[in-house]
Amino acid sequence: MDSPGRYFDGQRPVPRSVTVRRLAAGLDIRPEDDGPAIIWPLGEIRLERHGAEAHLHRVMADRDTGERLTLPLAAFELMMGSALAALPRGRAGEASNRRILVWSAAAIASLVFLLLVGLPLFARLAVPLVPWRWEAALGRSVEPQVLEFLAENTGSKIRFCGRDNPSGQAALDAMVSRLAAGATLRGPLQVDVVDTALVNAFAMPGGRIYLFRPILETAEGPDEVAGVLAHEIGHVVNRDSLRAMIHGGALSLVIGAILGDVTGGSTLAIMGKVLAGQAYSRENEAEADRVSVELMKKAGADPRAINLFFRRISPFGRSNRSITDLLAAHPVTEDRIAAVEKLAAEGGGQPLRPILDKTEWQALKTICGPARKS
Repeated sequence: MDSPGRYFDGQRPVPRSVTVRRLAAGLDIRPEDDGPAIIWPLGEIRLERHGAEAHLHRVMADRDTGERLTLPLAAFELMMGSALAALPRGRAGEASNRRILVWSAAAIASLVFLLLVGLPLFARLAVPLVPWRWEAALGRSVEPQVLEFLAENTGSKIRFCGRDNPSGQAALDAMVSRLAAGATLRGPLQVDVVDTALVNAFAMPGGRIYLFRPILETAEGPDEVAGVLAHEIGHVVNRDSLRAMIHGGALSLVIGAILGDVTGGSTLAIMGKVLAGQAYSRENEAEADRVSVELMKKAGADPRAINLFFRRISPFGRSNRSITDLLAAHPVTEDRIAAVEKLAAEGGGQPLRPILDKTEWQALKTICGPARKS
């Protein structure tokens, strides 16, 4: 039997009046405007029931073609007979949508795995393969972005204090030399005091270390500053900043590939911010603390002095001035302080002497000029 119906071709929103006839292998759809006949094989038909009408959808290779057919439900049931029960129900493309959801979930899981496991593993394996001269060049290339990031956070131009204070620079160089003598370094260190209000210190790839002015103003002795500096030297020895830079660079490239920006300009910007605001893992911090204690012992200075400084700038102390500070980048816990105490106690109680004499300490403490009021 034939049944009248309405047919949408999936291209135009206007329906065409058709006559529908059942074939052994499907439906024969004849437009009343004398257009060519349209054959829907049974395997490509999906059925949804809506009131007194049957709404049919055509699916090819599990993809919705956009074609629609509507005809009286009673006439369609009579036309299909026993074949009606085997006709698939549901919205067109339902299986395709499920497949899209599955692949989307797999893609998200893969991306999460890449970010949490793949990129850190890649950075750890890549670090030993990078020559020192390459590491130093990478540090120099990203330094402008680091300084720009610091300037944005302080609202003022970055100034390196020792460059116009020879006696202060000489005292800083003496401290660096005495600590570096006990370290296994792949190249020279370059340490500068930065005139800014942030309580911070961090190391860049290639042996570049920044000490911020409030560290000198807050410390009550040269060994406290030396302990902080030795900790940063520990990050240089372990190439933690290079690892962070490789990880940040790879991450920015992944993001760039997703967003369509693979020019490299954003990569340097991201790596600069990573280095300026980086927070190391507990393992990295513990290893840098171990190096700090070791270098302070070899220099004959107090290896526990860094704990005195950390307690002074703790959230309960008087110098917690900014979220971008030493505690943000190097979180201090009681367990970490206890570990430093334990390391410092190992090896007996050798006589200690301050790493700088009184004259050198005064020159270093005022390297940026007279102490500022908090």
